[in-house]
Amino acid sequence: MKLRRIFALFLALTAGGAFAADGKAIYDANCASCHQPDGAGAVGLAPPLAGTLGKRITMPAGRQYVPGVLISGLAGKLVSKGVTYTGIMPSWQQFSDEELAGVVNYVLTTYNAAELQPGHQPYVAVEFAQMREKKPSGKELKAWRAESE
Repeated sequence: MKLRRIFALFLALTAGGAFAADGKAIYDANCASCHQPDGAGAVGLAPPLAGTLGKRITMPAGRQYVPGVLISGLAGKLVSKGVTYTGIMPSWQQFSDEELAGVVNYVLTTYNAAELQPGHQPYVAVEFAQMREKKPSGKELKAWRAESE
């Protein structure tokens, strides 16, 4: 019985590691070209992800904003760290809910760990599934962003 518990713990830990690795792989293959390998963003192209999301997701609107942008995409003007960006963030809805949660959790723990509040709960697939059901408009996304600043 004790061996079974140890094996179950081992599987849980290794599955969690694989999940995190998938998030990194997805980021490296799909996000880093615009947001850069270090999450710093590219002036005039893509806003930084590093040091910008940890505080934002503590607000209920901010918690919705991140999955909403990945599911719906976002176009138009936004300001991040005092720099104005005007462009298009494509939708990444072709990825599974688990993959989207993995990439967001990777970005948060890798580039925003210092900003995460005690008790931070990682994103789970169901949050992305729920967002797909009500796919927010650009207007809703911009309102959620404003509420979470």
